[in-house]
Amino acid sequence: MATEVTNFLATENTEKKDFSCETVNTMKEPIPLNTWEDFERELVKINENTEAMYREGTLSRALYPLFRGVKDNGYHLKSTLDRIQEGMSFSRYLEIIKIVREHIATCTGKKWDLEETKEPIHLGSLMLQPSHYEFMAYLRHNEFPSPLIDWTKSPYVAAYFAFRDVYSKAEHVSIFVYRGDIMLGGSPSMWILGPSIKTSRTHYLQQSEYSMCFREENGEKYFATHEDVEEDVEEQDVLIKYTIPVSERTKVLRKLDSMNITAYSLFDSDTSLMETMALRELFLK
Repeated sequence: MATEVTNFLATENTEKKDFSCETVNTMKEPIPLNTWEDFERELVKINENTEAMYREGTLSRALYPLFRGVKDNGYHLKSTLDRIQEGMSFSRYLEIIKIVREHIATCTGKKWDLEETKEPIHLGSLMLQPSHYEFMAYLRHNEFPSPLIDWTKSPYVAAYFAFRDVYSKAEHVSIFVYRGDIMLGGSPSMWILGPSIKTSRTHYLQQSEYSMCFREENGEKYFATHEDVEEDVEEQDVLIKYTIPVSERTKVLRKLDSMNITAYSLFDSDTSLMETMALRELFLK
């Protein structure tokens, strides 16, 4: 039945695959699972372990896991910016997005005050203005190359993105799980920037949060690859990669559809409505 699916089932970003957040490589020691039910059992363990660590005081605050779904287990965590130019300095990226901002304002009427001086986000010795973060999240959701990697609080939203591409030739998908404090590691270091920002509507539909990874050299911050970060010695910070067979796709997508986790519920556009209807009428039936 999959061969009958129209182009509506192709992802909204099909023409932009060069900006995919993943590159061909694999994370160290991924955990292979045989079924979707195996993953749901792992979710129970993750939640129980997180709650136990918090009760025991080994976590500094109540932390929830974050998830990221990837359609091919041969991919690993690398930002769309790193695929274009690896190791760009943070200051150079800010110069670029200020130029981009002017063109967006001209064409769309949308404006961002990147000189706004609200209380900044402290990333070690680096301070990120909230307005810069909001604009960077907007760019990420609209496919401009970005140092941000997007995560979701929902494992089921992550699963949708993992299984969504019915044309994928991969044999396994991956779901990454991150449970940790705001920072992981020393240098390079991984930072979770938090969900409370004014940005694209899809940010909230997808329960998104974002991470950035930095290394420091001669007092300058440069973007780095997330998987180069060393995990915390006390296991307070955890980055896990699960792999699940693609043969589970129909079962998973049918369950997610019954939960109203669809392209339309996550993107709220005409194109995503067509994708949702094509999936229901041509693939899941």
